[in-house]
Amino acid sequence: MRAVGIVCEYNPFHNGHKTQIDALRAQGFDCIVGVMSGNYTQRGESAIADKYTRAKTAIKGGADLIFELPFPYSSFSAEGFALSGVHIIGSLGIKNLSFGSESVDISLLKDAAEAVTSEGFSKVYSDIMRSGNIGSTAAYFKALASITGKDISPLSNDILAISYICAIKKLVLEMDIVPIKRQGAAYNENLLDPSSLPSATAIRKAITERDLDLSKEMREYIPMEALEMLSGAKKSALMPPSMQKFGDSVLSFFKLLSPEDISARAIRRSGGGTCIAEDGCGICERLCRYAKTASTFEELIQLSCTAKYTRARINRVALFSVLGVSDCMTHSLPPYTVLLAASQIGREFLSSARKLEGIQIVTKPADAPEDAPLKQISELADSLYATCMPCDASFDYFTKIHPYISG
Repeated sequence: MRAVGIVCEYNPFHNGHKTQIDALRAQGFDCIVGVMSGNYTQRGESAIADKYTRAKTAIKGGADLIFELPFPYSSFSAEGFALSGVHIIGSLGIKNLSFGSESVDISLLKDAAEAVTSEGFSKVYSDIMRSGNIGSTAAYFKALASITGKDISPLSNDILAISYICAIKKLVLEMDIVPIKRQGAAYNENLLDPSSLPSATAIRKAITERDLDLSKEMREYIPMEALEMLSGAKKSALMPPSMQKFGDSVLSFFKLLSPEDISARAIRRSGGGTCIAEDGCGICERLCRYAKTASTFEELIQLSCTAKYTRARINRVALFSVLGVSDCMTHSLPPYTVLLAASQIGREFLSSARKLEGIQIVTKPADAPEDAPLKQISELADSLYATCMPCDASFDYFTKIHPYISG
């Protein structure tokens, strides 16, 4: 069976994702395997729908297997996110990796990956960061241009594409890359445009800010079978999570605890480390300081952001602080993955993947290895998400769910 892996978020699954899957089918792939962010995304935000709902929509949209990229790995910056996802895909015995790309220039992306993994990149990048008030993404591409002599456009999918290629190299995997041209609106475009494939950002904005009948108003943007699944979840009060509840919980956390208490708690929970993951430069202190006067979570984030510290990074550090993730976790890889959904073809592939013993595949979250710090952290993360669901789900809601099996 010829399988291909995709590291994804499907937040939510839409026509752009369907286009990628159809293109891979046209290239002769029999089994499409997604390693999908759990309940929290790479920007440090709650997903628009829970991981099982999103996994179901992906199967309805044409995927065959969806495994979880568990928190906190799902919310690491591009390098950690890509490394963790590629690790899971490689451990399943999959030899092909597909991703969306603005450029689809394999040579350019590989040159960029070589530059990023070169000995001189870290120094050039650090020098640029120290030279002025420049954000990390801008500094990253400025360093790339300096080393390669090529102008590599700072677009989101290509940032991840470079990170995926770096991950393959770091993990010493024999894996072919299959880039698919990203079409439609820019990833951060927040307006729905019926004339082009919309971004997930625009779809999320419409769902959260307007009381939509999804089955009617999203049919131009989301494949019908996936839309029916998503619409049913909304009618059952499973989505979207309340950002008000989430924000109030996070804001109260920073109002009540000191930076020292937060760091010590994370180090205990993660089994080591020196600071909050992706911090080490005073972000936690900023959040604690501004929480004293902020009246909302949104105000706290806005006060804490600077040119150097993007909203996504502030979000991630805030989430890692609340859930007790230290920097030692950023140097680890997921010891297991949770099966979220499967088609009939997916079940056939799953049977062979289990025999490889490359990574533990957990069917029920409660069966995850007790000695892994990941279990405690991911269960707490899921519990926080559950308390923000509109149906007032129980604290242990996600420990009781079984994978979705189609046909």
